Amino acid sequence: MLTLDYRKSVSLATTATTFGTRTACVEQTDWDDSRDDSMALSELEDRVSEGLRAGEFHLVFQGAYRAAGGAPARLEAQVRWTHPDYGLLLPGIFMMPLEHPQVAMEMALFVIDGVCRELRDCLSSTAALQPIAITVPAQVAVLESFADDLTRIARSYGVPANLLVIEVPDSADAARLLSLRTLTSGLRSAGAGISLGKWGNGASSLALLGALDVDTVTIAPDLMGAVPRDPRACMVLSALLDLLHSLDVQVVVNGVETKEQLQWLNSWPDALVQGFLLSRPKAGLANALALSRES
Repeated sequence: MLTLDYRKSVSLATTATTFGTRTACVEQTDWDDSRDDSMALSELEDRVSEGLRAGEFHLVFQGAYRAAGGAPARLEAQVRWTHPDYGLLLPGIFMMPLEHPQVAMEMALFVIDGVCRELRDCLSSTAALQPIAITVPAQVAVLESFADDLTRIARSYGVPANLLVIEVPDSADAARLLSLRTLTSGLRSAGAGISLGKWGNGASSLALLGALDVDTVTIAPDLMGAVPRDPRACMVLSALLDLLHSLDVQVVVNGVETKEQLQWLNSWPDALVQGFLLSRPKAGLANALALSRES
């Protein structure tokens, strides 16, 4: 059974938290050291926490586009780690093992702060802004303190919270949490969008899909791998796209790498598509927006 008891051990104090060379006024979390040993930080988590404070992490942005017409529709913020010993590390290496709520919260606040800072710098330009998806673990996204932090950071930069989309990676626990509107009410009150990421790989129950309080579902890239060359793969993805469309949920199809895949997706003109065929992750929100305009 999923428990959220650690929520009760959180005491909040407003402090200035330094992420690398910049300082952001966020709600810093003091975690109760009396938790059991199973909640102790792993060596990797401790090193990630240290790296956040040392300025070793940075953001890149990748666009998603309308299947019909190719108009830019949203951006995804992704984390990169420039490790002093191992060089550039992608999130698949360090994000999935981050199970400790303290480190997961630190990472989430780092990304939100970075996104809002770059959004602030773009608000004064003539660039057309799109919503930006930020991946946050379910156990963090549903905390009342997280919604408060998001609101506080966005306001400190003068950024409308409706430009932020909190994307929760698909899992059995995530589906159960996102089906309880009492747990998503904080994000809704803040004005942020809610997305379920990497859906369709069997991590969560299909039975819960209709109950999820989400605006967007991002299809797992694995489902695009054999499309359109494999008729059975096409039938599966076609059924999923039709189902999500009937539920009035925005769909992002990830992993679009070929022109044949993009052409196949034209049958769902309202779907958003994302992949290396359309754009690669790019450092700097202004650069990513410029790339979207050129596309």
